[in-house]
Amino acid sequence: MRELIKKDIRFLGQGDEDLVLLVKGLTKTEKRYFKLYVGRFGESHKAYMVLYEHISKEGTINKKKLTQSSFNIKQLHNYKHILYKQLLRSLRDMNKEKYIEIKARERFDFAKVLYAKGLYKASLKMLKKVKEISHNIGKESLYYLALSFEKHIESQHVTGSMHARSQTLSTESIETIDDLILTDKLSNLSLKLYGFYLKNGYVRDSKDKQILLEFFTKNLPDYKGRNLNFYQSLYLYQSYLWYYQMILDFPKYYRYAMKWVLLFEEYPQMLNPETTLFIKGWHNVLNAIYLTGNVEKFERAINQLTELYRVKKLELSRNEKSQLELFKNIHLLNGIILHNDYQNGVLKIDALERALSDKEYPWDVNRNIVFYYKIACIYFGAGKYNECINYLNLILDNPIRDLKQDIQCFAHLLNLIVHFELGNEDHLRYKIRSTYRFLLNMKESQRVQKEIILFLRRTTTLAPDVLNSAFQTLKEKLIPLEKDPFEKRPFLYLDIISWLDSRLFKISMKEAIHNRRIAKNKHG
Repeated sequence: MRELIKKDIRFLGQGDEDLVLLVKGLTKTEKRYFKLYVGRFGESHKAYMVLYEHISKEGTINKKKLTQSSFNIKQLHNYKHILYKQLLRSLRDMNKEKYIEIKARERFDFAKVLYAKGLYKASLKMLKKVKEISHNIGKESLYYLALSFEKHIESQHVTGSMHARSQTLSTESIETIDDLILTDKLSNLSLKLYGFYLKNGYVRDSKDKQILLEFFTKNLPDYKGRNLNFYQSLYLYQSYLWYYQMILDFPKYYRYAMKWVLLFEEYPQMLNPETTLFIKGWHNVLNAIYLTGNVEKFERAINQLTELYRVKKLELSRNEKSQLELFKNIHLLNGIILHNDYQNGVLKIDALERALSDKEYPWDVNRNIVFYYKIACIYFGAGKYNECINYLNLILDNPIRDLKQDIQCFAHLLNLIVHFELGNEDHLRYKIRSTYRFLLNMKESQRVQKEIILFLRRTTTLAPDVLNSAFQTLKEKLIPLEKDPFEKRPFLYLDIISWLDSRLFKISMKEAIHNRRIAKNKHG
């Protein structure tokens, strides 16, 4: 949606774009509240409200049309500035009950005003409220801000409490700074691990794992014996979660995803202000279940999440709706793959394909790459190879070196397999060379990838009557690798053995996957 809007406002400045996007993103409730909010200012609000109505109607700032009205175009810059600030103030005022941190900051502002009026004790009372709220939601930075101002008041003015409070304030200050340092270290660890995951995905070998382990243990702060608050616990669980996901320990990945979600039961007051984190926690629970391949557990978790939203009746912001839609679609695709329902699956993804094509949601490049690859896999499973190639090309034609290298690599491999299926031998020869160079550059040279490329290279010279034997040989080489702690990683991205079975036994991918699952369950 953002890209579509940009087409309409490409002649505007960045500040104008921000204003237009803000107006266009208002809900009906927010629009109604804004009009009530500015109505308090009497006649003085009329000029910038003309601009507001103009943007709401036109979807942009059309100077020509504004000039034709009674609008004073010479004051456009000032009115834009005023409108933008008034919109933000209105939204802040409207959301202060939902986002309790806004309420705490408002109390801090009140304390400043009271202090300026010389009402020191009243200011201290207001700061006490700020500290209580900040403590309840784990915002040590805001708590410390209030504490610092409290120390300033007590040290500069005779309030009658200085002697009793001096030691207490000193101790509070030391403890708060200590808490801030711990929170900062935990959040830094979580952020760096997540960045590592976005760039590289899962560990490729024992060397990767050792590097990751050393980084994790070196940067994990000592938290034992500490009474962790909400955010400290969250960052700790996230850090373990990214670590275990990257080393392919999915049961422990699931354990920490559940700890993340259950944290909201321990701190129910955090559900509204941190709904996005709650949604993302459930996303990781579902992703962990998907990676373990437990269909029944996956469905139970989906139903549980749906029920939670029905019971709690959460009021979602535009950002939260976008995130919920993002994760719903990720698990729609995961559900199709888990249920081996590729033929019906291509019918279920029509709305997602439109949303991606129209850029309906402001999803980042990382998310889009994941969508493109999973959609390509679904089309591949359904035997719709041209559609599969279209989505793979969205990844291959726009390589991003430092993002989702794992998916980019397997998109190259799947592309080779699809061209093999289509009988594009000349194209395949060229693609094999370019794919091999790409894998070397990305340091993606595990045995599975090498065996697939060597196999596809040989098939271009093999006679049809010996092709089946080559398929069987490749399968025999890959089966032991599927159980290897590090070599099993490629099978998470591409079910190559089921594809080999479909070729060997002349059956569909759906049948091949089904037969493999039955065999696995039979042998534990």
